[in-house]
Amino acid sequence: MVASLGCTGAGVDGPTVLDVWGTSGTGPGEFSRPTGLAVAKDGTVFVADAGNDRVQAFSPRGKFLWMFGTSGERPGEFRRPMDIDVDDGGVLYVSELGGDRVQLFSPEGELLREVRGDGTPAGSFDGAAGVLVAPNGDIYVADFYNHRVIRFGQNGSFRNLIGVPGRLLPGRLHYPTDLDWIEGRLVVADAYNHRIQLFTPDGEALLRFGGVWGSGLPGSRPGSFRIASGVATDGAGRIYVADFENHRIQVFGAQGQLRSAFGSQGKGPGEFERPTDLDIGPDGRIFVVDFGNDRIQVFEPFQDARR
Repeated sequence: MVASLGCTGAGVDGPTVLDVWGTSGTGPGEFSRPTGLAVAKDGTVFVADAGNDRVQAFSPRGKFLWMFGTSGERPGEFRRPMDIDVDDGGVLYVSELGGDRVQLFSPEGELLREVRGDGTPAGSFDGAAGVLVAPNGDIYVADFYNHRVIRFGQNGSFRNLIGVPGRLLPGRLHYPTDLDWIEGRLVVADAYNHRIQLFTPDGEALLRFGGVWGSGLPGSRPGSFRIASGVATDGAGRIYVADFENHRIQVFGAQGQLRSAFGSQGKGPGEFERPTDLDIGPDGRIFVVDFGNDRIQVFEPFQDARR
């Protein structure tokens, strides 16, 4: 069964910005076009520093800890790292848009193995964008240029495809960029369809929202998106979306009910220049990749108790 939602009423008061860190550059703690972010269970923040072809690690308060990676195609090198996920054991999964692979690292940056697909058209990437490790250990990859999501087992074996190329209709994807998990469902940032879609693990389309009835038409009204580039979920069943060209974050309930929107274009605290991704820390704080400003912004936990 597929459901679609229009906009419901929502407040506009967003959480308070707590911290802003990072600046443009190539040195430790500096960024060039950062795109993805993940917060580990211990609070360590890992950032995919795409323009510098590396991953940087920070304390929850933004203190630079270490970094790894350099430009290249050999194991442990990167070609535009796009996204990061961290499993319960602390293993980092880093997807590469230019490298067409996912590399697995220890938290300190020791290469463990890589997933390149199985070599068949069904199981290979053309631009590995978002990456997600599901609770059962399955690996989901947003296959950007093929307009689909690929599901792998824990050992990297191909399992199934989710979504087909297309617009408007349920289950159609157009340049998906990010993934998360909520209440047993896969959440997909269907970026250039300007919407969010939810699927079963096997790929059945369940729910879509963004704009008018989840049709994928771009817009700037509350509940609409202009490139839904990043998605994150929290333990209270909320879905957070980085609304790239609208320079804001929007928060929804588990069924797509709009709760809040915060942020506007700019360079000040709480303002954004095309946010790309976000994650929720173990204490509920919201970490946002402020792509165009080459920085990370941190917000207080969202306070709305509704689902």
